[in-house]
Amino acid sequence: MLRSLFLFDMTFWLYLAALGLYVGYVLAKRPGMQLAPAGHPGFGEEDSPWAVQIGQVATIVTIFGWVVNTLALGTRAYERMQLSGTFAPWSNQFEAMAYVSWAIILGYVLLEFRYRIKAIGAFVVGIGFIAMGAASLLPYRYQTAEPLVPALNSYWIYIHVSVTLTSYAAFAMAGGLGLMYLVKERADRRGSRSNFVAALPDLETIDELGYKAIMVGFPLLAFGIILGAMWANYAWGGYWSWDPKETWSLIVWLIYGAYIHARMTHGWEGHRAAVYAVFGFLMVIFCFWGVNFLLSGLHAYA
Repeated sequence: MLRSLFLFDMTFWLYLAALGLYVGYVLAKRPGMQLAPAGHPGFGEEDSPWAVQIGQVATIVTIFGWVVNTLALGTRAYERMQLSGTFAPWSNQFEAMAYVSWAIILGYVLLEFRYRIKAIGAFVVGIGFIAMGAASLLPYRYQTAEPLVPALNSYWIYIHVSVTLTSYAAFAMAGGLGLMYLVKERADRRGSRSNFVAALPDLETIDELGYKAIMVGFPLLAFGIILGAMWANYAWGGYWSWDPKETWSLIVWLIYGAYIHARMTHGWEGHRAAVYAVFGFLMVIFCFWGVNFLLSGLHAYA
């Protein structure tokens, strides 16, 4: 038990260090963007030599933090296997938060390798760090691997929970990108000459990446809801009971469905899309965090 908690604590501090380095990278970066060289996919960035060094260290620390996060989840999986015979390391709120943080950082690393835009780390890695920090604030009894209740001790927990939490991670990335868009847009409108803001990607790039993140999360959440209904029928004899968690998951899915519809049919891009992405992420937070603590239901044990 203590081994996994130690690794989770290490993850927290490594993500904090990575966030600080990405902020330092943006501050040291030479403002402006340029297209990637021929043969290299993505948008690329124009960096000063000092920024390059900070950015490289930031990426290394981020990857190392993700590896430690992976080890922490693996160790917790072993502990859970010893207790309940089920190794899913996302069986309570603390573990679920740690997994979401893991998925956010993984998504960011893949995004950075694909598009080579490190400045996004100042926002997206920040979301991953906050998720890990929120988990660490939970009381100790929520951080330990207690035996699972019978309803959770099922193979369904491997697919339903992991898929749903991964969709939340994608929406978290979209929320971070939406916030970045609004910061950049506001500064541009005011004519700010801040190096921090000027070093951020252009608004079109931020908007496009946020949309892609939502297009990853939306089908994953749909699949997660379907799997949850199948699990509910297996465990309680009914596919849908209007439990608060079920209801809010459906609300979140409809919110993002409305976003995709508005973007495809009414050209919702830019400012409106960014505001909506931040709003959607706030609804995800309530579904993921608020429902568990404020509303009673079949998912209260989570």
